[in-house]
Amino acid sequence: MGIASLVLGIISLVLGWIPFICFIAFTLAVIGLILGIVDTVKKNKAGIPMNKTVMSIIGLIISAISIPVIVFSSFFTIIIIASMENTVPSHEINKKYNIIDEYDYDEWHNRYYNSISYKEIL
Repeated sequence: MGIASLVLGIISLVLGWIPFICFIAFTLAVIGLILGIVDTVKKNKAGIPMNKTVMSIIGLIISAISIPVIVFSSFFTIIIIASMENTVPSHEINKKYNIIDEYDYDEWHNRYYNSISYKEIL
């Protein structure tokens, strides 16, 4: 369980910085923290020497460090989501600046051929 705690702690620390994935990393960090605590307590009760519990303690520490990182990243992600809801839809921008979405082929075709002098060609 100590190795699992260490692996989950490292994965959650790496994924904790990525927006939107940080929510999954939080679950991994909590599981890594629980596994680290359980393994450390179990080995201490069994009287196993401290050098055998190093993996679980390191996994516990890395999982504990990754939780504030994930909370910060989650806060940043929530800010991104909130700011996306306040943006102006593209059709409103098009109305404001009179942007035409559709290309009118016939209009441009007629303008082009009306601008050419056929008399010069013949």
